[in-house]
Amino acid sequence: MVGGIPEYLLRLNPSISSEENARREFFGRGFLYDEAEYLLRYKLRDLSTYNTILEAVSYGYRSFNELRNVTGLDGSKLTRYLSILINLGIVGRESPVTERPKRRARNSRYYIADNYFAVYYTFVYPYKEGIELGLPDEALEHFERDFNRYLGWVFEGTAREFLIGLNKAGKLPFRFTRIGKWWHKNEEIDLVALNEREKKALFVEVKWKDLKEIEAKGILRDLERKGRLVGLDDWKKSYGLVAKSIKEKEALRSKGYLVWDLRDLERIISSRDGI
Repeated sequence: MVGGIPEYLLRLNPSISSEENARREFFGRGFLYDEAEYLLRYKLRDLSTYNTILEAVSYGYRSFNELRNVTGLDGSKLTRYLSILINLGIVGRESPVTERPKRRARNSRYYIADNYFAVYYTFVYPYKEGIELGLPDEALEHFERDFNRYLGWVFEGTAREFLIGLNKAGKLPFRFTRIGKWWHKNEEIDLVALNEREKKALFVEVKWKDLKEIEAKGILRDLERKGRLVGLDDWKKSYGLVAKSIKEKEALRSKGYLVWDLRDLERIISSRDGI
């Protein structure tokens, strides 16, 4: 929720849940309640425009054209505002990892890269009027309904860093040189790692869920289907899954799949050899 900022972590109570900390700090108007806008006001002019852009991104308007239409800003101004937010590390831009350099700008998407700003503009900013009137019920309902989905997005970032660590330690089928998301039309793969020289690819889905073996198997089979859509026909492909928990992992591994859950992440990261 707070992106690892020490001052923000000190404001949280480790003896209670993340959800309860959020209720106190964000919806109870604690220190973290308006820190985001304070930081923007300190660094930037025209706060209302930046608020509009960040709120639009949090609502799921991700492409440049979508943002231009929903914010009403002309292209040159929107480009400037987004560039400033990217330079500040608040917003990120991504393209399909297989996209060629000349097409990346055309097929890119924007997202809120800072976890604290993502929480603020997803769960707090749209409901500020009610929160400040002492009526946070609507905001809390939205938070309780969608917080787990937000954690899924955060978990994707955790899985990505985990794979990078395994890659550096040589604990994957090959050493990848690029990693990112892939999408085309309505199809998407959470993480794709590539070694273009060796023509090897690793496709990975990330699920913030407790999965039974049959559910994990279904996800992996669908991942194989989507992997065929990427177009790397003569490449050697591996398939993986990272989830909150996975039952019967060894049965899946015996079929050639790479599978990890939180227990594996904790064990590998805290092992003597590390990653």
